Amino acid sequence: MRRAQGLIEHLFMLAVAIGVVAFTIYVVIGLLSTNSENPKVVISYVDYNPPGSDVSGEYVLITNEGSADVDMGGWKLMDESNHVYTFPAGFILKAGASVKVHTGEGTDTETDLYWGRKQAVWNNDGDTAYLYDAEGNLVDSCSWSGKEGGAVSCH
Repeated sequence: MRRAQGLIEHLFMLAVAIGVVAFTIYVVIGLLSTNSENPKVVISYVDYNPPGSDVSGEYVLITNEGSADVDMGGWKLMDESNHVYTFPAGFILKAGASVKVHTGEGTDTETDLYWGRKQAVWNNDGDTAYLYDAEGNLVDSCSWSGKEGGAVSCH
């Protein structure tokens, strides 16, 4: 009888150990898959002082460095003076793709969006571009001093 009780205790401890290992593996795999699916959308480049007219040449390049497409409908691009561009509803930035947000006027496409402004937004002597998601969370920012030569790489 004592021997059977000892065997049952050992089997119970083995089952608990297997359960702990299985749970640990489940958590680690879950964290790894969650991290790989998190969107990583960044401001990658700002052409704040292009040759010619600022309003027709200015743009901000937004890049999806993540592995999943991102619905950017309702996201906002802003400067320090609170000029706000709101991404159109249903705009999807595909994984690995970029989109230029132009200050001036034009026809929106998958790779080019237009703010439609008649005046420049980005200050040539220094400014910051801010990117917010649809919930108002700051996703990324990029600052410059004006000494970069008219454009700045942010990442």
